Amino acid sequence: KDYTDWLPSVNVKYQASETVILRGGVFASIVRPGIGKLAPRFLIEQNDDDEREGEFGNPDLDPYHAWNADISAEYYFAPGGVIQVGAFYKDIEDFIVDQNLDVPGIYRGIAYDEATIAINGDTAKVKGVEFNYQQALDFLPGLLDGTLVGFNYTYTDAEGDVPDGDGGQRAITLPAAAKNTWNAMLGYEKAGLSLRLTAAYRDEYLDELGSDADSDRYIKDHLQIDASAKYRFNDRVQGFVEWVNLNDEPYLAFQKGPGSDRLLQYETYSWTAKAGVRLTY
Repeated sequence: KDYTDWLPSVNVKYQASETVILRGGVFASIVRPGIGKLAPRFLIEQNDDDEREGEFGNPDLDPYHAWNADISAEYYFAPGGVIQVGAFYKDIEDFIVDQNLDVPGIYRGIAYDEATIAINGDTAKVKGVEFNYQQALDFLPGLLDGTLVGFNYTYTDAEGDVPDGDGGQRAITLPAAAKNTWNAMLGYEKAGLSLRLTAAYRDEYLDELGSDADSDRYIKDHLQIDASAKYRFNDRVQGFVEWVNLNDEPYLAFQKGPGSDRLLQYETYSWTAKAGVRLTY
């Protein structure tokens, strides 16, 4: 397979004042399928009842094609502070999703009772807004003048159409596209000491398509708290400690039912920590 694409791009930056910058852009883009989804490979597992579960690569996949537009404004209200707001829009063709088929069939000459196959969807629209705030609180007295704060938020509305298995189309949210995501940070930087406490949140999202809407797989919303501490002893030596998932947030996959959700997967890992020394030469 071969293809040729023209990818025009126009980007504009306007300095409205000493503290305000406006940006805008329109551009075309493509995203090629990952080699694992594109390779003509297959994996078949057969149980004691001779039921065959398969995972297939799809060499017929086309790349994503998209037209993109975004605008943003940045306000530098202090030497160490900025507020940014923006909006974005994407018009996508041939987006790629993993589809789980739970009815027997044949794919590329291989029979299966259940299969996972990457397929191209039809068209998708993605639109959203974003906000970002970062500030160094250097106006605070004494040792507190090394305090840092930050927060960002993104709202994304991403919808597309995929084959429904009966020759028609059905609407879905794009896989891995959470509607609401945000990150908050409290930090400190002074005299070689660097501290960070962060919280990262994302909404539930579609993970994998099923044969119909009732068998689609979703990942539950997730809030994770991490922390880190670093100290630079000199220009060449820095010690560090990092903690991940302090709140022991689980990973949970489910299917949406007409009455209640059906649990598919639940994993919990507690927290992870590591410490070490970095040497720079």
